[in-house]
Amino acid sequence: MKTTKKILAIILAVLMIVSAMTVAAVSVTAAAGDKVYCRSSFTPYCYMWKKNTEENNKAWPGVQMTKVSGETDLYYYTVPDDKFNMIIFNKGDNTSQTTDMDYPGGNKLYDYGTGQWSDYSSDPVPSISVSPDGGFFKTTVDVTITVTDATSAYYTIDDGSHKSFTGSTTVTLGASTAEGATVKLFVYASNSYGAVDKTCTYKKKTSSGGGSGGSDGSTSPAIGGNYATNPNGGYGARKTITVDGDKSDWDSSMLIAQGVANDDPRVYAHWSMHEKAIDDYAMYAAWDDNNLYIMYEMANVQDVAAPGENYPLTQGNLWIDNLPVFLYINTGNGNVTHNETGDGTGTLWGSGTTIDANSDHVVAFSTNASNGPFIYTANDDGKLMPDTLVKKGAATGISIKWGNGKTLSGKLMGLPKAGTDNKRVAGDCVDATLTDLYTMGHSPKLDMFYEISIPLRNLDISASDIATNGIGVMKVSTFGTSGMDCLPYDLSMADNAAKPYSKDKSTSAEKEDEDHITVPMARVGAAGSVTPVTPTDPPVVKPTDAPGGTLIGDVDSDGVVTIFDATAIQRNIAGIPVSKYDPAAADSDGDGFVTIVDATAIQRYIAGIPSSGRIGRRV
Repeated sequence: MKTTKKILAIILAVLMIVSAMTVAAVSVTAAAGDKVYCRSSFTPYCYMWKKNTEENNKAWPGVQMTKVSGETDLYYYTVPDDKFNMIIFNKGDNTSQTTDMDYPGGNKLYDYGTGQWSDYSSDPVPSISVSPDGGFFKTTVDVTITVTDATSAYYTIDDGSHKSFTGSTTVTLGASTAEGATVKLFVYASNSYGAVDKTCTYKKKTSSGGGSGGSDGSTSPAIGGNYATNPNGGYGARKTITVDGDKSDWDSSMLIAQGVANDDPRVYAHWSMHEKAIDDYAMYAAWDDNNLYIMYEMANVQDVAAPGENYPLTQGNLWIDNLPVFLYINTGNGNVTHNETGDGTGTLWGSGTTIDANSDHVVAFSTNASNGPFIYTANDDGKLMPDTLVKKGAATGISIKWGNGKTLSGKLMGLPKAGTDNKRVAGDCVDATLTDLYTMGHSPKLDMFYEISIPLRNLDISASDIATNGIGVMKVSTFGTSGMDCLPYDLSMADNAAKPYSKDKSTSAEKEDEDHITVPMARVGAAGSVTPVTPTDPPVVKPTDAPGGTLIGDVDSDGVVTIFDATAIQRNIAGIPVSKYDPAAADSDGDGFVTIVDATAIQRYIAGIPSSGRIGRRV
């Protein structure tokens, strides 16, 4: 019995040794001339080294790989020596870095999308490209189909007869399609190495449905000054953008909304600069047959505004946080919402934000992309629920990438000081003389940007809709709940900035207040019925009566009614000192109280929208 147990013990020990030898894989040593491949949306770098030594193929980040001819996302590297057995791929700037990997041997392919290795084969399987690859159309839609490396290809329309073609062909769809009905395009391609297919669906709009293709609904004019909306008549550009965390595809012609650096709510209270900045700076737009592209820039000027607070310097990148971001989109072709929900929460994600400008879709996601993305579509009641009108995650087709670097304009304009002890008050950047903060030594490595692509088919529009009628876009950033900054900019983003947050007196109440945004959206493609303005001076409204008595609406007593009078009311309500303030002039409706309603009434009056009949008259 003892002998049997001893034999079993020996067998088990041997099996454990064999098992351990099986698990502990030994790295393959590269041979000079080996080729290793990588599939990636960006041009990757290859770093190789000999394990447990300092010997490498080149100092970090390694050698930039070479694109495989005829491919859009495939790269190769030829191994120069026979001593390396470890490998890393990376983006060349310490981002998108893989883990340390054992070298798998020559002619292997690493795929960034799956994180897996496979054998590389140069035998080309066919590929299919369709543009546009789905969406809505009004009368007909021209669709271009292209196949590569195919010996046989055909397409069908609504499961009809096979129509063969080679190379590229253009098909006109929808001529006999009823309004509200869909057209299905099926494409098939094959060769001796395999076959592929693709199905695209297009829907014909109803002539009675949809909006005016551009009506905005905003109740006050664009702020202007340093906050330009569609500056220089720019409405973005028709261009395909590669969403890869690299701004090289973008240019200044695509600017649709300009903000100011160092105007986030923190700077208007001397005790809150220890928190991260939520500081929108500029927004750009582009589109092609398939996607709407948005790129927005954000600033983190802690190094020049309040360098003594280290946390926002070391932890300032927002992609490590789960902070909600909202893109409100007005296609003019759907039901109108102002961010109301039908689930009892009041506003989407409990943001407390409402907008006067019409929107029919809202794209929502978090700064680290862990929550969402979602596309909410307004229902017949103007609500953003129920779930049947919500697309989630992969179903949205949305791609989001981010990075650091200098702004596209090469400048970062703002006021360098922060805190009430530096006489900062909300709205002080509107017509102020700004400073390029880069010239003060600010590091562009702290500034952030996000790129986003949104399929047009999931916004219920086509490229021709954007080019002909235009769409509206507004971006709102939050600190978890309430709005903290937006593009185009609205003064509501800082109207309670100097008040303490109820849960933490050392931070701003702007994180929890209700924000009512009144300015127009930025336009993409065309102005539509909205005429964005970039005034050098605030709009001026002359009094309608002869001098004598109090001019209602002239809160700062300068003799005219301007946007600054509405701002003075907002500041006074927020407890921010105002140099000149006439409460009798501020009471626009004569009810004996001065509230945010009076500020809104003045904004409406300036915009030419009916409001209190008292404004502009002397009483």
